[in-house]
Amino acid sequence: LYYLLAMTVSLLLIASLLLPHCMNVEARNSALCYLSYRPAAELLEFAQQLAEDAIQYGVEIFIMVDDNNFNISAINTSSNVRLLQISREKCLRHNYHKAINTGGTWQYITSWDKALLYFCALNQNYSFVWFLEEDVFIPSVQAFRSLHELYSNTTDLIVPRHELNLIGSDGLWLWIMASGKFLPPWACSMANAVGFSRRMLIAMDQFVQWLGEVPFHEFFFNTLAVQLNFTIVTPTELNTIEYAKVFFYKDIREQPNNMWHPIKDFPKGKMWRTSLVNETSKHNNTFDLDNLEMLCHGNQTMTNIEQHLKDLFVRFEISKSNFSSNVRRLWRQRFSDLAEECQKRNVSQEIVSFAIKLADHAYKLPEPPVPELVRIKSTNHIRLEREINEMKQAIYQSSSNSTTVTELRKQATNLIKKLTVEIRQEIVEEEKLRKQTTTLSTLSITSSFSTTTTTTTTIRSFSIANTTISSLSSSTQVTIVMVNGQLDKVQRQHDHQMFDRVKTRMCSVGVNTEKLTTECTVGASRWSTGHSVGVVGAPLDTPSVQVGGQYTDTAHP
Repeated sequence: LYYLLAMTVSLLLIASLLLPHCMNVEARNSALCYLSYRPAAELLEFAQQLAEDAIQYGVEIFIMVDDNNFNISAINTSSNVRLLQISREKCLRHNYHKAINTGGTWQYITSWDKALLYFCALNQNYSFVWFLEEDVFIPSVQAFRSLHELYSNTTDLIVPRHELNLIGSDGLWLWIMASGKFLPPWACSMANAVGFSRRMLIAMDQFVQWLGEVPFHEFFFNTLAVQLNFTIVTPTELNTIEYAKVFFYKDIREQPNNMWHPIKDFPKGKMWRTSLVNETSKHNNTFDLDNLEMLCHGNQTMTNIEQHLKDLFVRFEISKSNFSSNVRRLWRQRFSDLAEECQKRNVSQEIVSFAIKLADHAYKLPEPPVPELVRIKSTNHIRLEREINEMKQAIYQSSSNSTTVTELRKQATNLIKKLTVEIRQEIVEEEKLRKQTTTLSTLSITSSFSTTTTTTTTIRSFSIANTTISSLSSSTQVTIVMVNGQLDKVQRQHDHQMFDRVKTRMCSVGVNTEKLTTECTVGASRWSTGHSVGVVGAPLDTPSVQVGGQYTDTAHP
C-alpha cells in the first residue's frame, strides 16, 4: 500500500509538471482584458455588451485600470465586467515593468505590465487571453466573437503582423533593445490587440523571471513565440491595427469584422456601432461564388472589373461574421480551389489574386516556423550556450532579486550578446561554404518556373566584416544564400500556402543576381519559386498566388 501510494503521488507530480507543456489550447474559460488609464463611459458600456454576449461562448471581460487613484468601486458595472488595479510595488516585486518602455533605466510601469502580471502569474484560470488597448475599436460583439472562435482554440499568439529579423540586426528600429535578451532570430509586430494561449502566458512569465523585467512588448511576444516554435497567426481582421491613421465610417462599414486602431473618439465609436446595427437590420447581405466563378470561366465581361471585385470583397467582409469557424475554413478551401482553377484557365492575374485575397480573409493559416540558422555549431557556440543555460537555471533557483541574481542576469545578458555575434559569424562561414554548391542548383531551379505571388517581405541589410547579411520580414522559412560575398538588399513576395492541404511546410530561399528563389516541401509534394529582386521599402500588401507545384513572381520586374 505504501509503494502504491508513493507511485500515485509521483505520477500526479509528473502530470502536474507536464500539464502546462502539453495542454491543448481551448477556447473555454477565456478572457478579454482592456488596458486603460481611466475607462471612458463608452468603453464601460461596450465592455458590458461584450460580457453579456460572451457568456454563451465562455469569455470573461476585464478592464485593467492604470491609475490607482481612480475609484473603481464607484463605477456601476455588472458582475460580468471586472475592473482591476495592481500597485506599482507589486509589479516590481514580480519583475513586471518596462513592457512599453522604449529606453532608459527607469522602472516604467503601465497597464500592460499589470495585465501581464495578472494573467501570467496571479490568475492562471484562463486558457486564452486577449489584451486590447482602450483605443482599439471593435465594431460589434459579433466581430469579436467570430475572431475569437475562429483562432483561439488552435493558436498560441495572435498578432497584427509578424516581421522577422533573422540574424538579430540591431541597427534599425528599436532592435538594439532586444540585444542581450534574445538570441536570433528576432521578430516584431504592432501589439495594440494581441491574443495569448495559456502556454504562451506561462512561457512569458518564465522569461520575465530570469530577465528581471518585461522586454519591449512589440518584439517580446513574436520573438518568444518564434523561438519556442509556437503557433502564430496574423488574422486579416487585425490588418487595420495601425500606428497612426485616420479612419472613417466608410472604412468600418466595408470591413465591420476588423479591429481598428487608433480610434480615440469614444463617442464617435459608439455612434458608428449604432449606425452599423441599423444598416445591418435593413440589408440582407449574403455572399456566393456565382459572380466570381463566372469571371473565372470567362462567361461574364465587365467594363469596370476593379469596382466589381471591390463590391464582392465588401459583401464577403460584411457576411463573414455570420459564418461558423468550420464554414470559414471551408470558404478558404473554396477560394483556393477557385484560384487554382482560374490560374489553369489563364484568367487575368487580377481575378486570381482576388480569390487568394478572399482565401486569407476567410481563414488565415499560421506562420511557418523559422529554419535552424546554424547547422554546425562551433565549440565556442556550444560553450556559450551551456553557460547561458546554467546562468538561467541559477536565476530560476533564486527566490529573490538579490545582488547575486542581479549579477547573474548581467552575466547572462553579456553571454547572449557574445553568442549573437558568434551566430552571425557562423552564418557567414556556412553560407560561404555552401555558396559553391547552391549557386548552380539555384540557377537550374529558377529556369523552370511559371506564374504569380501573396504579401511582400523585406530583407534589411546588416554588415559583418565586409559581408552583408540581411534581416528578413517574412512569413516563410528562409535559408540565406550569399552571392559574391554578400546578400543583396531584396524584397520578395511570401507565399500564403493557398493551395496546400496541410499547414506544415518547409521552405528554403536562395538569392542570385536576378532572382530570389524559394523551394518548399509540403508532405511529399515540392514546389519552387523564382522572385525578382526588388527595392527595399516597397509596399507590403502586393497580392500573389501560388499554384500547384510551381510559381514565379511576375509582380516586380
